[in-house]
Amino acid sequence: MVKGKKVGKYELGKTLGSGSFSKVKLGVDDQGKQYAVKIIEKEQLVREHMEEQLKREISVMKMLNHPHIVRLYDVLQTQNHIYLVLELVTGGELFDRILSAKKFDEDTGRRFFQQLVVALHFSHKNCVAHRDLKPENLLVDDKDNIKITDFGLANIQKPADKLLQTVCGTPNYVAPEVLKEQGYNGISADVWSAGVILFVMLAGYLPFDDPQLDDLFKKIQRGDYRMAKGFSDSVKDLISKMLIVDPKKRITLDAVMKHPWFMKNWDRTVFDSLNGTAGTVSVESVDKHTGGVTSKEADLAKDKQAALDSAATNPMGAFELITMMTTATFTSLTSTQPIIKISTRFVIEKGVADGMKLLVDTLNAMQGGAKQNDKDDREIKGLFNCPKGMLTYLVTLIPTVCTDMTIVEVRRGRGDTFDFHDVYHKLVAKLGPAVISKPAVAAADVAAAE
Repeated sequence: MVKGKKVGKYELGKTLGSGSFSKVKLGVDDQGKQYAVKIIEKEQLVREHMEEQLKREISVMKMLNHPHIVRLYDVLQTQNHIYLVLELVTGGELFDRILSAKKFDEDTGRRFFQQLVVALHFSHKNCVAHRDLKPENLLVDDKDNIKITDFGLANIQKPADKLLQTVCGTPNYVAPEVLKEQGYNGISADVWSAGVILFVMLAGYLPFDDPQLDDLFKKIQRGDYRMAKGFSDSVKDLISKMLIVDPKKRITLDAVMKHPWFMKNWDRTVFDSLNGTAGTVSVESVDKHTGGVTSKEADLAKDKQAALDSAATNPMGAFELITMMTTATFTSLTSTQPIIKISTRFVIEKGVADGMKLLVDTLNAMQGGAKQNDKDDREIKGLFNCPKGMLTYLVTLIPTVCTDMTIVEVRRGRGDTFDFHDVYHKLVAKLGPAVISKPAVAAADVAAAE
């Protein structure tokens, strides 16, 4: 069997997922342990002015070693790429669990919520505000345990620090004080987002939602929502205390953990044993020809502090803020199955070349900004301006043994999942009789090893 490319001590295998800025591959070390290796092109990182953001993300993740937070093990670099070696999480996004179940019963939702809160409490104890909490950024492992991921928008928030200024996060989950652009405490804003997540888990829909972004923001700023039918009085009380518009009156995580609804079936000793420890990550420069480590192994402590100081003192400009509100950050740092980035597959009665032309023309007719990938003639990249922000997508054409039949996979990059489903169904409808298989939202295998 042909071995894959080796970077440092990690042999790279099949592609697990990809997005606009990166690709995630399976990595196996010398002892056979598996990881998710995120590969980022340096050239594109510089082109998109994302160097400081990545540096900050690495710095923050190395600080957080907790069972319910995706762990960063290693950072490697070659002349052209940066490799983040991350914990492999195989259960997909919590969002997909909610989508499949329609909604959780209170016992199921409480278990996931308890894990989210203890991990968030640990993060806050280390002065790290996540700032982009949502079900898509909560992964589930093979033991049904929550793992917080995607710290691309995280920042340091110490008690004596100035208020944060950057407007960022995902609109439906963002706290009202963030939208006011008058400064906010990231720790309190995370509590609001966690409250929205709890509501979504138990109701199966968003408490704040509107197709028009301006109207959505007005609802959030007013705290305009209704409790779902079927909520117990106890969980209503907890949610109402988390979704208080005034952050100074909003409940703290310490108080959340003392709330009667939260405490049911909760073993405090488990929380105390999961306090976590500060992690250590080294950056290694890897020779691109041999795959061996050839130069410095440096501690990132100084770089970490410099990046965090820079992040605190250099808020983003208006254009960057809008970009953050729509496209957020990099694709999730860890991805082990395509369910992490919801994907769909169907078969068309066309060869690859004809199928490519048909799809590009159809997507562009839908105002999808479709363009064939210069580096891979079987891929199409593009974006839609949707009601809830920008939606990016990747279409991959996979040939079959029949030359006049091609598998088409449509994968969400960044953007709202419900918007993605709307776009997907419209695409299938536009393709009409060319589609010869029943489309399905799948957690199927995506790409074979390159």
